[in-house]
Amino acid sequence: MEYDLLIRGGRVLDPGQDIDHVLDVAITGGRVTALGQNLPADQARRVIDVSGPGRYVVPGLIDLHTHIAHGAITPGVGMEGCDPDVIGIGSGVTTLVDAGSVGVAAIGVFSAYIQPRARTRIVPYLNIGSYAHTMPTMVDVNSMEEIDPAAIALCVAANPGLVQGIKLRLVGPLIADHGKEIFAAAKSVAREHGVPLMVHIGDLSAHRRPSPERLTPITRFAVDQLDPGDILTHLCTPNPGGAADLTTALAEARERGVILDAALGRGNFGHRVAREQRRSGLAPDTISSDLTAFGQSFHSLLECMAKFMAVGYSLTDVVRMTTVNAARALGREHELGAIAVGREADLTVLDLVEGDFAFVDTAQETFHGEHGLVPVQTVRAGELVPPVWGTHPWGWLPATRGDA
Repeated sequence: MEYDLLIRGGRVLDPGQDIDHVLDVAITGGRVTALGQNLPADQARRVIDVSGPGRYVVPGLIDLHTHIAHGAITPGVGMEGCDPDVIGIGSGVTTLVDAGSVGVAAIGVFSAYIQPRARTRIVPYLNIGSYAHTMPTMVDVNSMEEIDPAAIALCVAANPGLVQGIKLRLVGPLIADHGKEIFAAAKSVAREHGVPLMVHIGDLSAHRRPSPERLTPITRFAVDQLDPGDILTHLCTPNPGGAADLTTALAEARERGVILDAALGRGNFGHRVAREQRRSGLAPDTISSDLTAFGQSFHSLLECMAKFMAVGYSLTDVVRMTTVNAARALGREHELGAIAVGREADLTVLDLVEGDFAFVDTAQETFHGEHGLVPVQTVRAGELVPPVWGTHPWGWLPATRGDA
């Protein structure tokens, strides 16, 4: 059999299949056709040698929380989205979830404009604020009237298969007084359309309002009410309304099938929270980036993974969280998140680099780690894609201790 592409000599790390060996991966017609040692190079049209210390071949990375409504929001007015192929295939990531960047007024931009032009796989979630234009300093729901189930139903009907989830941010002045009602309305919409509900916890702006502690009972209510397949995002936030003191409730939620997603961003990751959760046995199920056009100048999904390595997780742990676990969170574990014969060939080749790296969390606290991660090649549906320059002026690696 002749192969289109042979990825040769790499250390294949596929936690979902318990694979951690030097193996070759053969690809034909956009799918994995062989996985084994010493596959014949003379049967391949193209051979890429990825052997070497610290180099790994992993399933195509999945970022469960991004903002890629690129071109759907006016610059300076809303939270601009990233170009999906820059933070996607250009950054070692083959699948991106847009976590509710827009509501019904603009969700059609995905099927009409963004998805047809992107080589990265895109999974859109709809913001429950029916005419939302999310910004870090604004809220999605300013009144109950802004949740419009009839409009959402029309949107879903007019765009079959487009809306893969509903997004709710428990953010803003309305949440302390009406958070339970808002949550219930969002959950009702998600159940009506048979899609998961993703709930953002942690309100960065609550420090500027009276009694920010009033958000904690709302978060606890949401955690208790989430159903199997729903996603709690920003697990490690240090902000008011976070989950730092809800370990038991979170463990119970996960036991019944709720996904606990890290979604770091620039505003919702506290390294002390993450360390304490690890000590208590509450590891996130998934790591995601929460990237926006502003945030992509500061970090990437790979750097988010390195941050979790800095607080004590292994490379296998963080690859599991961004491959098979993320695929399960999407209900697509039978097609994504693994390097398996017959599946579409989505792979990420990356380097694990040792060093003395400095990271900064939401509270502007610096913490240190011994590893950085760098994309080497992306394979999306069998096509080889080189990485873009990187998120920092010097490239992909995090800052070193002396430069932070």
